[in-house]
Amino acid sequence: MMKFSYKVGLLFFICQLLNSISLKAQEMMFEVPFDAQVALSDVIVEGEVLAKESFWDDAHNTIYTVHTIKVYKVFKGETTNTIELVTPGGVIGLEAQVVSHSLQLQKGNLGVFMLKSNPKAITTQKEAISNQASYTSTVGIQGFYKYALKNNSAVNTYSVIDNITGDFYSRIIGLTNREPISMDALDLNAETSKVTSTSKTAGTATITSFSATSASAGTKSILTITGNGFGETKGTIGFSDANYGGYLHTNALDNQVKSWTDSKIEVEIPDRAGTGTFKVNTVLNGNLESANDLTIDFAQINLEYNGTAYQTQHINDNGTGGNTWTMNTDFYNSDAKDAFARAFESWTCGSGINWELANTTTTINKKDLYDGVNVVTFSETMGSGMLGQCYSRYEGCYDGGEIKWYVTEMDIVFNANKNWNFSTAPPANDQIDFETVTVHELGHGHQLGHVVNTNEVMHYSISSGASLRTLSSQDLAGAMDIQTRSSTTTICGQLSMTQSACMQLGVDDAKIDKDVTMYPNPAKHTVYIRNKASINITNVSIVNIQGSLLFSSRIKDTNPVLSFDVSNLAPGVYMVKIDSAFGSGVKKLMVQ
Repeated sequence: MMKFSYKVGLLFFICQLLNSISLKAQEMMFEVPFDAQVALSDVIVEGEVLAKESFWDDAHNTIYTVHTIKVYKVFKGETTNTIELVTPGGVIGLEAQVVSHSLQLQKGNLGVFMLKSNPKAITTQKEAISNQASYTSTVGIQGFYKYALKNNSAVNTYSVIDNITGDFYSRIIGLTNREPISMDALDLNAETSKVTSTSKTAGTATITSFSATSASAGTKSILTITGNGFGETKGTIGFSDANYGGYLHTNALDNQVKSWTDSKIEVEIPDRAGTGTFKVNTVLNGNLESANDLTIDFAQINLEYNGTAYQTQHINDNGTGGNTWTMNTDFYNSDAKDAFARAFESWTCGSGINWELANTTTTINKKDLYDGVNVVTFSETMGSGMLGQCYSRYEGCYDGGEIKWYVTEMDIVFNANKNWNFSTAPPANDQIDFETVTVHELGHGHQLGHVVNTNEVMHYSISSGASLRTLSSQDLAGAMDIQTRSSTTTICGQLSMTQSACMQLGVDDAKIDKDVTMYPNPAKHTVYIRNKASINITNVSIVNIQGSLLFSSRIKDTNPVLSFDVSNLAPGVYMVKIDSAFGSGVKKLMVQ
């Protein structure tokens, strides 16, 4: 009789699970089913983040963050009271690294962690990590099921599982075939009841209004909340978390709550805030949730350093005004090259960011090298469920009495083992659109965060078989704000970035720039061109960011105010070329 090896059987089981993984993409990832996560994990624990600390790897190439997890239950693996979880990215002194779509944890986060033994030798920094074994998340951000106690549910980026101690526990136990071992007392039923009761009995406090229904995140924008019963002691403000589609809430930093009285709160909107409700968590009168959504149009990545959130910007890194990206040789020789170039041009022509592609290639194929080269490459070993990631590196300085941060290097890596659509045609149902993933990851390189809006490139999720290649007016509004900061503000002794040459479709004549104005901008229906100095305007044309002429009109009217209907144009950025007897000028128009 044939003997069956348990290890071979388990390997076959895992392979079958991975082969059946849905290609539904989310956060530029694809979903790894729950049963596959359990099978792939060496350790599964219920725990709470007690502390975190960042450290360099031995080669001083990559920053990691180690999180100390207090263990309440062990569902799989050996028993332990604490465990150390290592994630990519972090801040050390005035150097930092952010990795898109990576698991980002805060002190106090509570839930279930799917973990695997750390495959890298990055545990030698004794001051950062103890002698005990460390782990990484089995499937990145998908491997943490955060508890939403008010709703009695466990949530990751793909799923919401209700009834934590019932259905959620049962799903894990049914796959591990063992009861969890309790390491410390945590009565989740009591904790859930306490949170629910606190929310229901907050009858003495109410939210009556808030300052704006639309705002931006990570831009130091202030939300003013009015009501009564907030108390005089400062509590916390939670915003819908864009990384979780707005289902969970993430708290603003303590110093982002600028003022707190019994009837009015002013809070800076944090960079992970997405469209959805916000919560006022009072000290004495319970927790309140807004009846209406706060709309977040765009988000900009912030760096958190010593409890403060800082904005970032670009510099003139290559000596010619911006940044140079270099394709790996194998990437350049693949069908991905043209799709990447199209997405690249969408940003350079849309926001004006000064990026260029190198005329040469590189053999570098690693994203975790701090080498001064902005590499674009494929990876054969990218983590389960990941489609693409952008690695942004930063340096900071004390400038004018405050800390300023700028981007020093960016790398983008794509999963080589996926069924990509590289063409301009729509992807098939089982394909992932490469240009869509690229324009999203380049958005992270531009320093944009996630939003919750299916019409925007920076939306936190996208489905396989779908494509979203065109930048929306909101995508561009956030990017252009960063570009304005990067091109007008000199920090840390670095040269400021200049505008991309793609923006210069004509000679930007100083007289036209000064004496001809265009409004409103952004526009929805009609745009007006006002001639303040009786310049003889001879022609007005509108060009999209791909360079296609959409509209052209010879002007014979001497009226100082000209009007044009733009209601038939799709939302986005356009170039309006104005010809006159003095020369030609180009103005950027945003259509909503």
